[in-house]
Amino acid sequence: MNYRQKICVKVITFPEGFDEEDRLGCKTPCCVSQLKLASTTDNDNYKNDITGIPIKTSDVADIVDFVIEKCGNPIPLPNLGEILVAPQDDLLVGFIFDWKQYLIAYGVGEYKITVNFTISGVTGGYLYGQYDLKNYSVTNAMYTSRIWSEYNSFFQRELMDFTNSNFKDSVRFFGTFGTRQPETEINQLITKGRKSEKITRENLNKWTLNTDPLSIDITRQLLNWHFLNEDVCLMSDHNKYNHDYLLFDIPVVLQETATVEYLDKDRGAKITAIFGDRKKLDKSYYNLQ
Repeated sequence: MNYRQKICVKVITFPEGFDEEDRLGCKTPCCVSQLKLASTTDNDNYKNDITGIPIKTSDVADIVDFVIEKCGNPIPLPNLGEILVAPQDDLLVGFIFDWKQYLIAYGVGEYKITVNFTISGVTGGYLYGQYDLKNYSVTNAMYTSRIWSEYNSFFQRELMDFTNSNFKDSVRFFGTFGTRQPETEINQLITKGRKSEKITRENLNKWTLNTDPLSIDITRQLLNWHFLNEDVCLMSDHNKYNHDYLLFDIPVVLQETATVEYLDKDRGAKITAIFGDRKKLDKSYYNLQ
């Protein structure tokens, strides 16, 4: 007699940090700081960076703690910002750190964020990232670009549903955004009198992002998160030789697949990405009443 029994077992996953093996001195140091800028006086979005951290748990009883410290001070700081609220996913937790609040309360300097968890009775933790917080200024922002994104969709690989959530994140890195190409579409009509009349004319602007060589922690954030999952994307640029000095929080959408240039005998990688305007409003036409 066959005494088979089918048992349903819940798969348990644990958050993973960024920890590489050391290959003859070429390991990416975990203590490489990402630049974060904020302003104590201005509320302009492009002057104030954030860091959003989402974690997928296995049960609603699991515990995840986000711990932020200022280097040199062993006492954890309070979490200043927003708790991730994901109404479509009870197992998705997270926090959005607001660097403006830390600049006001604790000043410039090096900060680190650690994720500690207890999932299905298993306790663990890892360093999520280290950050160099500075006052926003033309000098401190020079030669950087910034991407700021909101998320409102389902991420298949991590099984995270950001639908109707408040999750957002920003990454500042060295690179250039801009070089607008209008990509104008022209639709003309030739009348009986052989006169050319405009029907519609539209600029389908194309924007290009070219980064400097980036470390793997930055390229992962761009390629695996911001370029894949964003539903609202704002790009800013702070380069001295940019043709346009007013590229702040430009609403864009990824238009073509990003390309990555891997450097010979160097772990850095350059990213080139093409964006288009999210709102196609650069259009003129006859408005017949």
